[in-house]
Formats: sequence, C-alpha cells, structure tokens
Amino acid sequence: MAEEPPARGTLRSRLKESDGVGSGRWSLDLSGQYLAALPPELGDITELVVLDVSRNRLESFPASTSQLSALAELNAAHNILVQVPPEVHQMSMLACLNLSCNRLTSLPDEVTQLGLLRRLVLDMNKLTTLPEGISQLSSLEELNVGGNNLSYLPEGISKLTKLKRLCADSNVLTAFPGQVLQLSGLEELLLNHNRLSDLTDNLGQMTGLKTLRLNSNRIQTLPDSVLRLSQLEELDVQNNQLGALPLGVGTLPRLATLHVSNNPLVQPPPSVCGMGIEAIRRYQDDLASATTAVPHRLKVVLVGPAGGGKSTLVRALIGGNHKNDVVATHCADIVPWNSDDNVEFSLYDTSGRGVYQAWHSWMFTPDALYLLTFNLYDLDPESSQQDVEYWLDFLNAKVPGAPVCMVGTHTDEFTAALRAKKVARKCKDLSEMAQKWSQDRGRDIEAECEVIQGALAIKESTSKEPVHPLSGVGLSALQRRLKHLQKLKETRIQVWEEIVPVSATTMSGIPDLRACLVTAASNSTVFPSRPRMTSVPLSWLTLEKLLQQQPEFWMRREDCGRLAVQAGVPAEQVPQVLEHLQAVGSIVMITPHHGEEKVAPNPGRLLAFLCTLVNHDTEAWLKEESARFQNFSKVQYLEARSDLLQHGVMSHSMLCALTAKYTRTTQDQVDALELLRGLGLSYSVRKTPQRKDQNSNHKNSGNDWQHCFPVYCRDSLPSEVGMRWVPLPPVNTDQLEVGCHLPFCPPGLFSHLRVAAYRHLGTERVDWQTGVLTQVADRLLILQKNSTKDGSHITVASRACGEGRSSLWQVVLPVADILSQVLQCWPGLRHHLYVTCAHCLRKGVTNPHRFSGLLLLTTPPPGITLLDCPSTQGAQTVQAQLVYPPHRDPDQKMDSVLEVVATKLELRDWRRLGRTFGMTDAELDDIRYDFSDVHEQKYQLLWMWRRRRRSIATAKRLVSALKEIELHDLADAVRETLGYKPANQTAS
Repeated sequence: MAEEPPARGTLRSRLKESDGVGSGRWSLDLSGQYLAALPPELGDITELVVLDVSRNRLESFPASTSQLSALAELNAAHNILVQVPPEVHQMSMLACLNLSCNRLTSLPDEVTQLGLLRRLVLDMNKLTTLPEGISQLSSLEELNVGGNNLSYLPEGISKLTKLKRLCADSNVLTAFPGQVLQLSGLEELLLNHNRLSDLTDNLGQMTGLKTLRLNSNRIQTLPDSVLRLSQLEELDVQNNQLGALPLGVGTLPRLATLHVSNNPLVQPPPSVCGMGIEAIRRYQDDLASATTAVPHRLKVVLVGPAGGGKSTLVRALIGGNHKNDVVATHCADIVPWNSDDNVEFSLYDTSGRGVYQAWHSWMFTPDALYLLTFNLYDLDPESSQQDVEYWLDFLNAKVPGAPVCMVGTHTDEFTAALRAKKVARKCKDLSEMAQKWSQDRGRDIEAECEVIQGALAIKESTSKEPVHPLSGVGLSALQRRLKHLQKLKETRIQVWEEIVPVSATTMSGIPDLRACLVTAASNSTVFPSRPRMTSVPLSWLTLEKLLQQQPEFWMRREDCGRLAVQAGVPAEQVPQVLEHLQAVGSIVMITPHHGEEKVAPNPGRLLAFLCTLVNHDTEAWLKEESARFQNFSKVQYLEARSDLLQHGVMSHSMLCALTAKYTRTTQDQVDALELLRGLGLSYSVRKTPQRKDQNSNHKNSGNDWQHCFPVYCRDSLPSEVGMRWVPLPPVNTDQLEVGCHLPFCPPGLFSHLRVAAYRHLGTERVDWQTGVLTQVADRLLILQKNSTKDGSHITVASRACGEGRSSLWQVVLPVADILSQVLQCWPGLRHHLYVTCAHCLRKGVTNPHRFSGLLLLTTPPPGITLLDCPSTQGAQTVQAQLVYPPHRDPDQKMDSVLEVVATKLELRDWRRLGRTFGMTDAELDDIRYDFSDVHEQKYQLLWMWRRRRRSIATAKRLVSALKEIELHDLADAVRETLGYKPANQTAS
C-alpha cells in the first residue's frame, strides 16, 4: 500500500552530504518507501545534488521539482512512470539519469537537451524507438537501453564520441548496429539476447573495445576482424550457432574471459573450449600445422536377424563381386571402405545369431549410423513384426537418438515380372512395422507419464491423498521420473522413413545405398550434437596411429594421455580426440558397470580375441582334434568341454588354449580376464579343492582358477534349486523381493548383472541360464529372470523370520544396487524398479502387488510400521520394513542439498566437481548435450552421482568434494541446509 509523502520539515532532516562532511553535495534518499507522490516542498531544496526516489509507486513528479537546478544525479528506477516527467527536462545540471524498470514507451526530444548528461539508464521499459536527437547528448559516456522492444538504434548514436558503455541487450535487434563502429572510444558493447544472425566484417574498427557480449543470439559466424580488437578482455558468444572460432582468437593479448558454451562448435571442440583460453590457443596453434583437409569419416554398424544378407551387402558396398561362397559372419567383422566420394567408412558387420548378440553391445556407439537389414523376400507383415520390434528395441536401448536406416535385401529373389510391385509392397510393410513400433513405444511412455502426473496432481492438492499406485513416493522422485520418461520419449532412435531395397547379387539398389551413406557422412543434421570434422591437427592423426599399434585390448584414459604426450596432443584435448576417433570407428570407448571408462584402441583386435571365446558351431569350435587341445588328455578335454557347455565354467587351461594367440604371458591373461569381466561376459573364481586339476604343481597355479561364462549356463532349472528354494515362504517367514520390470530385456543384460554381482553372490552358488541361487551371510538369495507377456522381470529375493527380517535388506540391496548400475549401461532402456508385496508372496498371489521402486529412494514416513496390501483392498497389511529400505544416507534433506548446490554452484566449477566425483569427461559432455538449461546440467550431475554411487553419495562426501576444489562457502551452505553450523563457527 502506497504511503503518504514525508511531512513538511522532515525532508531537510534527511539530507546528507553524499561525498562526506564539507563536500557541499547534498543528497536525499527517499527510495523503497512505496510513495505514490513526492512532496511539493521537495522543490524548495534547491541545493540538492543527488536524489534517489527509486522503488516507489510514482506516476509523476510535482511541478516544484523543476526548480532543482543543481541536481546532478536522479534515480527514479522501479516506479510506474509511463512518460519522462516534464520537470526532468528543466534539470539542466543532470549528469546521471536512471529511469530503468518503469513503463516508458518513448523518450521525448526534450531529454536530448540535457547537454551535461554522462549516464542515461533506460533499461526494462517499453521503448520501441529512440529519438535521433540523442546525438546532442555529447557528454554521454554510458547509455543503457536494454530490456526494451528496440528493433534498431538511431543513426545519431554514431556521434556520441565520448560513449564508453552501450547496453542494448534483451531487445529485438535483427542487425548489428553499424553506427557503433564510429565510436572509437567505446569500451563495452552489450548486445545479449537479441536476434542477431550476422556480424559486420568491420568489427575490428572498435579498437578500444574491452568487453563484447553477444550471447543468446543467432550468430553463425564470428568474423576474423575480431582478431583486431587488441584491447578486448571479455568476449561472450554463448548460446549462438557458431560452428567455429576464428583461428588466432586465443592469441588476443588481453583476452581473459571467453564464453562459448552452447554452440555447435566443431573447431575448437567444446571440450577444448571448456578448458579455457590457453587450451584454445594451443589447439589452434596445432591446427595451423594440420593437413589441408581430411576426408569425411563415418562408422556404420550393420545389424539385423541372421540371414538378412549383411555380409554380402558389405561385399557389394565395397565393390567386390558377390559370390555364393560368402559365409555367415562369426560374431562380427570390421571392414574399412574408402568410397569414391572421398569418404572413409568403418563397416561393423555383426552376426544376427542369438549366441553373439550378448557380445555386440560394446560396439554400439552413439555417433554411428545403423543399417538394420531384413530379408524382404521372407518378410511377413504378421510374423515379422516381432523381429522388427526386437531389433529396434535393441538399438533404442543402447544408443537412443542414433540414426537408423532400414535396408531390405534379397530383392533379386522375387520373380522379374512382379519384382517392382512386390518390393514396393514389402518396403511399405517394413515401414509400417517401424511406425507401429514408434507409436506403441511412445504410447507406453505417455501412459506412464499420465500416472505420474496424476500422482503429482494429488500431491499438489490440499485434499487427503487417496490410494494411488505411486502413493508414498516423494515429490522430487516423481518429478525426476517424469523428466526421465520425457527424455526417453524425445531421444528415441531416429528411424528413417525411406526403406532402401537392395540386392547384393544383381547390385540393384547398391548405388542408392552408397549415395545415402555418403550423404550421411557429410550431413551435419544427421548428427546435430557432434558435427563431422573436416580438418584435424596432425597430432591427432599421430595419436590415432599410436593407439592402433597398442597390443592391449583396452586402455585406461591415463594411458591414452601418456600416448597423447608422445603424439604432441595437449592434455585438455585428449577427451575430444577420443570422442572424434570413436565417432569415426577407429576406437571404442567402453564404460563398465562400475563406471571406470576404458578405451579399446584397436576394436578389430579386441573383436578377434572375443571371437576365440564364442562360436555358434560348438562342434567345430571345441573339436578334440584341434591343435589347440593337443596338450589335453582325453579325460581333461572331456571334463573341460562338459563343464563349459553344461555349467558355463571354463577351466583356465581351456581359456589359455582358446586364446593362445592373444595371451602369451601371464600379464596378457590378467588383462584378458579384466576385459571379460568389464564387458560383463565372465568372472573368475578359485576352484574348490575337490575340483582342482590333478596336474597342478603349486598352490598359486593358474589352474587353481576357473572362469564362469553365464551365456553358456544350462537352460534347465537344477533340481537342487527346487529343493532349497520352495515356491512359497515357509510358515512365519517373510520374503523380501526387489524386482525390475523390463518391457524389453536386451541380450546380455542379465548375464552382465551376474558377472557384475559375482562378489556379492559368492562362490557357493548354483547357476542356470535364467538364475542364480546362492547363500549370502547365512541366508539364501535367489536372482532370477522370468519372461512374461508384458516383458521380463529380474528379481532378487531373500527370506527370514523373526528378528532376521531386519537384515534382509543387507543381503538384497547390494545386488539391487548393482542392477541399477548395469541398467545405466543401457541409457534408452525403459524399466521399472519395484518391491513385491511380502503378504502377496506369502500367500502365493498370482499377480502380487508391486510397490513402486521409487520408494527405494524415499524416506519412510515417521511412525509408519504397517502398510496396507492394495491387492486385498487394505484388508491385510505388510510390514513397512519390507517395503522401505533402511535409510542409508543419514542426511534427511539430501534432495534439498542437491537443489542448493545446483543453484549456487558456478558454471565454471561444475565440471571440476564432476571429476572429483570420478565422472568421465564423456559423461559430463553427455549431461551438457542432453540438458540445455544450465541449472538442470548442474542438478543432473549431482543426481547422476547420487544414483550411481548410492552407497557413498552422502552429504559428507559432497562437502568433502566441495572442499577439495576449494568451494568452502558452498560446503558451508550444504552444512547449513542440513542444520549444522558452518565449519568456521564454534558451538556456543
């Protein structure tokens, strides 16, 4: 509510000497008093020099204020003035006029008569034009017209020769104001948040410019003339459409601050720019010595069911003649191909046989183009729908957002007379199958989003919360799940509409497919987030050659860094070099479930090694007469073969025999086993004494070990499982079961989980193709995968009675945590974690109620010990301790903590914090690409850390990490949020 003007006699009592006693510069502060009018007596204080009436409710000035002839500074910001008060025109001594945050729609010509005005602030009004007479303000040093609706600046600005600072941000300027080029004394030019698309080539004329801010426009090119701005200290071009920075921008002598984030930069790459000006300078120096150009390069992965003609298609693409003796691919092949259009391809030809599919996912990388092949001749609209959906789900789970081109093969098998018509019909059928897949998956996600939105609406209402599938789930958990689902919907694989029909026999359609691939390699819209590079520093090429020469199957990033030093690549460029080499298929970066990223420097060699351990033709692969088994006795051979094919256990001697070409030394064997474990293919355990080979000569012989390959485990359920784990829990016994529903379960995921969790599952275990029964901490634990009509369910469960119930989470939760980590290896996979109702399990209910897995991240309501069993409409209850896990993080306000850190963390520090958490540069780049909002980038960093490192992602660890990078104030803010005193305060 507006207040009355100050009473007579009180105004002079408020006067102060603004520059100290004796200065004679009298000031009056009437700001922030919600005044609706100024007292008329104000004009009587003719000696007033400084007047502040900001943050009131003024619509006009009293006429008497025109008598303030000595007034030099007037601040009337944050009022509701719709025009400049006429009385201001009479204040001839004004040097500073601030009218920001009002409702001005125009600036009268009379203002231009204030010849002594040095600072004019008009931002956050509704101005659409400025008067041409502004040129008469010859003393003006600062002009701020930001936050208006200006579409151009008047020509008269070019005559403001004393102007040092011009702010015209947040307007609607579509063209760079060329008038400012005449202002040789201009030091700051702020044009943020406009609609500029081009900059003038004469930008270098402003040789005195120190600050240039152009962020949040539509600028595509930064002219080379910017290199002539020798006094430039700050350049901000964030949130534009820049693809490159001028060569030499890093050499500007005074440039200390350069902001270039959120641009589709190719050169320098974003990761280099993120390292600062010195890194850009080194990169550009290196680029200056690069080859004139490098060809476009593209990784192409061929996938699809067996018999789809992938291998013959590769032969046809590279120009070889098709022959009937082309054999089916064993696991996969990598074939280089240099097209006639100066494009280099790496063709990854994968086998469609089921036994190999669990081994393929490491080759699927986001920067590849995927050719999904189907035999058109055998295609049937009804029976083939499942195959089409399987492969689309497979790709979408591993590489969401990747481009997919569907290819129909074997067109030559149609009779010549009907070929064109039949091929067109089959292509249409295939296209409709893909469209149905897309519509169904989008509908499934929408349905879950509606459930979550319903839960959110209930929580936001003031009425009592009714029974709902997501009852009890925290607000923040619901919001994160909703955002995750929206991301899944937006980042699905991009299946191209056009089907390419081909025949490798007649070469029909092959030229069209070649043209399609060549276009994709050079078209930046195919991979909008990571455009193709046409020139790279010579040091990058040197590093690529060094990597290809390495004998290791995979390397740590630190090892790649040492090679980079040898090649002359600056340390800060290493992440970008590796990303580039993966995009072109030269290397593959692999992130095991534990998150320590590795690099396969020679994918072909890694693939050849893996091919020694898997084969669809076991008779030929494990043939006794093979030279590989020449040192085996008959008994040893039969036992080793039986153990592998019946129990999934490979003896150490057999592993060495199969991989002899690649494991010549003990260290080679160690590296190979680490690789297999990291890829989720096998784990190693010591033999029990009764199973040790009789020819073991010493205690620590390699033959003391055996290697378990889940993919080779028996299909049938072992009889002892049924005896030890009965279908229903015994009397007075409860079962804790955490599960995960997967509408689509990728091949190899369950095997990967068993490998990842082998330490928790122990060695005294029984394995079969779809499960493990083991004993952990004196309790039976069962891990199973069951297929149902709605997909697959992976469950981990244990049982106990009496006081033992409290320890069930200690047995189950570690495996459930590892399941969550393994699921992160499939970023596009939709899944639902849940906790099965213990009452339903005890009663053997066919469709037991499943509490949302979001409760696993929710603090149980205080005082709640029993929950209603929804399947009985509340007639029965289940103990809360069998639904909510014990709160492992002692900090009850972790969600609030993450929000505080995300809000206060400076943009320049978020990557440093991520590295402190142990996250890779690739992971950090993915966050930046996935989330354009800066706050959301910081929050997602913290959420990913908490989710992946759940057991150690505590507030204490967060405080420690912040202190490690010297963010002590933010660490104190975290402590205050938790209710602790800052570290520099002592208890009273």
